[in-house]
Amino acid sequence: MDEVSGVALPVVDLSDFWDEDAEGVLLGGVDSVVVYIPLPSIGYSNSHIDICEDLIEASWTAEQLATAAEAVDVEHDYPPGTHKVRLKLTFRRPSLDFLPRLLECAVLFRDLDESDPEQEAHFRRTRDAVVGYQDQLEELAPLAPDIVDWYYANLVGGAYAQMRYDAPDYYKDEITRFPERRTGFYKSGFSHMLGRSCYASPDSWLVPSGVPLDRFFAATGQKYEPETFLSGEVLLVAGNSYVVADGLVAYFPMNQYFKSRVCASLVREKEEDPYDTETYDPDNFDWTDASFTHSPYLEHLWRRVHDQHGHRPGARAGILIDSSGTLVTVFDGLFTHVLYDTKTLNIVALKELHEEVGKIAGQLSSAIGLPGTSRLYWQELTDESFEQLCYDVIYAHPRFDSDTIRKLGKSRSRDGGRDIEAFDLPVRSADRPRKWIFQCKLVTDGSSLTGRKLVDVGDMLEHYSAEGFSVMTSALIDATLYDKLDAVCGKRGVEQLHFSAMELERAVSRSTAIRDRYFPSDRRSAS
Repeated sequence: MDEVSGVALPVVDLSDFWDEDAEGVLLGGVDSVVVYIPLPSIGYSNSHIDICEDLIEASWTAEQLATAAEAVDVEHDYPPGTHKVRLKLTFRRPSLDFLPRLLECAVLFRDLDESDPEQEAHFRRTRDAVVGYQDQLEELAPLAPDIVDWYYANLVGGAYAQMRYDAPDYYKDEITRFPERRTGFYKSGFSHMLGRSCYASPDSWLVPSGVPLDRFFAATGQKYEPETFLSGEVLLVAGNSYVVADGLVAYFPMNQYFKSRVCASLVREKEEDPYDTETYDPDNFDWTDASFTHSPYLEHLWRRVHDQHGHRPGARAGILIDSSGTLVTVFDGLFTHVLYDTKTLNIVALKELHEEVGKIAGQLSSAIGLPGTSRLYWQELTDESFEQLCYDVIYAHPRFDSDTIRKLGKSRSRDGGRDIEAFDLPVRSADRPRKWIFQCKLVTDGSSLTGRKLVDVGDMLEHYSAEGFSVMTSALIDATLYDKLDAVCGKRGVEQLHFSAMELERAVSRSTAIRDRYFPSDRRSAS
């Protein structure tokens, strides 16, 4: 017996249920009954076709029994001490038809006695019913849609690959009937519940515009709340795509979005009536107004016909992202593309993106005629503000862990030769972070930084157990200092990364925030 709220319920395990066992199932006045459906191929077979056979029989059984009850709840169950998976179905308020249907379904899960003609005929009739159900499944309104989607996920995501070689004609017929499945999508069993055809894939959904997102998430058992989503923009930089929202940057799953767009076009083509002149679109693959593109040629044609001066109006893709950064939605005017294959950028990736955007900003400045470089007035900085600038440059640098940076006291204080400390971010997960020491030297008289201006470097590195050392200066670094540092650091196995005026100016130019904080535009001049 199973229990719900402390009340014992009748339990049926279809892996070992026979006609004589029916006498022990007392349904009269019972509020609920629990039925376990075995899935023997899952965990034991590498064949998705076998797994699909189990799931379609389980789905047919669930639907047969659900029609004789008021409601059904579906759970996955893992019997202890085994590697088996089975379905646990709880049917609420079963009717008098429930037991006869249970006996009809049980034949699928028994060991068939082929010497018994009556038993074999019974099995064949039931299997024929399952095959008929499978053929019509997409048009039905399932009461246990999650089992249906589990079946489709294994069919489209696994069994089709086997069928292409084992049953190519059948596979071709399937793809002809359901062209959207070539993109990995299938019509979800939740479609009838939602009132429109919705399509699912392993990492995305395609939801028609008539289905509110809050209703979609509630029906499919997802905890996302659309009212908390952030409006975002898609950014393509250095071969990667990102969603940028208020205080959040995440990867944008462009590949999955393209698949979803293709699926949407195939679905429209399949479902539209070519004789309906009001809704028929001769080019369902025209994404001009809904993708992240702009066509100067189409803009020119539109302006010739309509407005000589205005821009062509049209729906651009609306981007929303959940505040957790685990889901992105794109609304194209007809469908919402719900994309899950994303995550927020970590601090290292953010710094790398920041650097790439800085490079692009410089290129744009050049394109509109702004000076490509500017001379920074180091003379207007104090020792304290220069050290703060160095701190900000290290903070933005992708090589260093921002959480470990420490500025040690005021400038020219007794810090033992240390101005800033930080740990780096290991390249490999097996490596440990290394301590770096940074010395900041503001030079405003135009001279170079020579070896005589840095003393006791070796003692300082040993005293503080440094494994990395950096000089950050507003001057050029003299060759004598480079030679001195190579000797001192090389002897102790200390890595070096130095910032002369040239490297600092490049770092500052890549960050608008740093440049404007220390060198406002009215205090910079073109060089």
